[in-house]
Amino acid sequence: MEATSPTNKNNRSFGTNVFNFFSSFTLATVLLLILLLQTWLATLEQVDHGLYDTLRKYFDPSQLFILGELKLPDFMGEKTLIIPMPGGYWVLGLLFINLFLGGIIRARKGWKKIGNFISHCGILLMIVSAAVTEWQEQRGTMDFFEGETSNVARDYHEYVVEITEYTNGKADRVHVIRGNYLSDLAGDPDFVRTVRLPELPFDMQFTRYAINSRVMSTSEMPPPPGIPVVDNYFVFERPGEKEAETNIASCYAKVLPKSGVPGPAFILSGDAVEPYTEKVAERTFAIHMRKFLWVMPFSVRLDKATAEYYPNTAKPKRFESRVTRIENGSEAIVEIKMNEPMRYEGLTFYQRMMGGGMPGGAAMRASSQLEVVRNPADQWPKYALYIVTLGLFVQFVLKFVIYLIRNSQPKS
Repeated sequence: MEATSPTNKNNRSFGTNVFNFFSSFTLATVLLLILLLQTWLATLEQVDHGLYDTLRKYFDPSQLFILGELKLPDFMGEKTLIIPMPGGYWVLGLLFINLFLGGIIRARKGWKKIGNFISHCGILLMIVSAAVTEWQEQRGTMDFFEGETSNVARDYHEYVVEITEYTNGKADRVHVIRGNYLSDLAGDPDFVRTVRLPELPFDMQFTRYAINSRVMSTSEMPPPPGIPVVDNYFVFERPGEKEAETNIASCYAKVLPKSGVPGPAFILSGDAVEPYTEKVAERTFAIHMRKFLWVMPFSVRLDKATAEYYPNTAKPKRFESRVTRIENGSEAIVEIKMNEPMRYEGLTFYQRMMGGGMPGGAAMRASSQLEVVRNPADQWPKYALYIVTLGLFVQFVLKFVIYLIRNSQPKS
């Protein structure tokens, strides 16, 4: 007889080696350690750079590689240690592949392992919910005074250009140029973008987009070298705010008539009170930069805003908005409190801020600001935790039962 030797690692196919690598416990350990380091560094960095910018740095899909920053203690010279690492979004993607191949496909099957299988499914759902949130989530605010009704939310970060045509002095149609046509102009003063508008008698040209800025007069300060001046005004770019939703965007723009000479340059700014007005082909248009507004399938009326603070402090004790949800002629009264949001039609309304005067200050008209979140995966992390908990409980019970059975058997 001829003896057969066990399969040699060197004889494995390329596909098998790739599968073993991506499903290995070693890869899972390395990825989890990287995520642990990134979470720690991001928590430290957000103190100086703000939450939004820090999350964009560490977990944005466009960031294949990042440079983490760790400030060293004073006794080490107050230096900053730079740590190169892969982007967190792609680390999570690799972890999903690793858990699916190693924890679902490759793992041993059987009733004794059912708890581990359930827990791995819960972790996979958690990662999927993060990906869906990244691509689908919208966050905005709804601001109104008592008695006012609204059905739109203002986006946190996206500035757009609205072109409104006026007929007989009334707004007729609104054309919106979304923020992705503008935001990538930031940082490159020579980058000029022309946006074609087939439904209008003109196109638009944009340049020098500033994520956070202020429109300054030359009488206030001289413009920096190379900055264009329009009617004695210019865009003064500032560092981004720690709270990114308070950034005010600006840019230079031109109207390009499809028949005729291009118009003069003008400045669009997110804090402008009046729009820029242009008349083209005997049609009147108002051009304005503002936060993107998204329409909700129902309206909300603020009936009462209640704000209570701890004695002699500005620390909120109770913020509460009593609102009426109006849809198809029917009304429903809902109370939105701190940590008690309203969920309806795929939208979640959180109590964010209150107006009406601080303790000891002058009384003002009561107002409320609600944070509105549109996220199809809003509840998925909670469900994932339930699934992981169930899996761990099942595995613990199985192990305990097996232990009892083995110890109840007579010893030979």
